[in-house]
Amino acid sequence: MRSQSRYLLVVIEIDISSLTENFKSAIINELDGEYHHQLNVKNQTNVEHDDGKDINSRTDNDRNVITIDYNSDLQKIERLIKDILIKRRIEDYVVIQDTKENNKIIVLKRHHGEQLGIYHCRHCGMAFDNEIQLSTHQRVHFFI
Repeated sequence: MRSQSRYLLVVIEIDISSLTENFKSAIINELDGEYHHQLNVKNQTNVEHDDGKDINSRTDNDRNVITIDYNSDLQKIERLIKDILIKRRIEDYVVIQDTKENNKIIVLKRHHGEQLGIYHCRHCGMAFDNEIQLSTHQRVHFFI
């Protein structure tokens, strides 16, 4: 049985400070637009959810951090951000979970992720521990 504490109302931060202004706008617009129905979120507004809890998404003044108050797990939000990057063909950036802070996601340049020992597939965003695993995985995309 799943732990219910995993789905409590939590604050999730998405650090987009390494993105260019155009890419920041793309991420913010996607979260506000197409993915609104999945998250029930609108930037800088409170939305009443079916279960009566407020869901809030806001972006700081410098547009470097998106904060989401949402009844979900971190992996779902991380997957949504990866999907946005793939959809918008933003291939030079990857999404990782911050190892120092719980409930924080960081979007950083692909080569910075690789310096941390995390290799991401450009096609699906899946993460691997080394280049050999990534290379083997990417071959599967060509056969499908």
